[in-house]
Amino acid sequence: MTTVTVIRPPYLELALTVDRSEVSRSRQAVARALRDLGHTSLVDDACLIVSELVTNAILESEKRLTFLARDFLTSSRIKLKLYADSGRILLEVWDALPNEVPRLRLPDIGEEGGRGLNIVAQLSAKWGYSSVCGWKCVWALLEAAP
Repeated sequence: MTTVTVIRPPYLELALTVDRSEVSRSRQAVARALRDLGHTSLVDDACLIVSELVTNAILESEKRLTFLARDFLTSSRIKLKLYADSGRILLEVWDALPNEVPRLRLPDIGEEGGRGLNIVAQLSAKWGYSSVCGWKCVWALLEAAP
């Protein structure tokens, strides 16, 4: 998969807990940041991508961490970063599950879930993942129309 290298600091960085209410907080923060940056045309797609990636990170973290103490579950185990560069937006969602590789899949027609990464792939110019120092990063690159 293609990697994207970012040198400058993120425009937005949030530490998230393993709590499903963080999905809404993430969407709101990304929408506000994109409006502040003048990228209103990317708000809807970026919010949907962030919803999918943060939800995936929370659900996987819940599965893996349920046997641990509740205070560990609610500590900051997920990070959201947004980078902006002349018409391009890079969204990153980091979690502490480096061995959980994100995979596109084709869910059965009746399944309620399983389409998140397909949505990310359709809405982004590129997407991918990497594992670094005990963390996994799933990223999506959005490009504003000229």
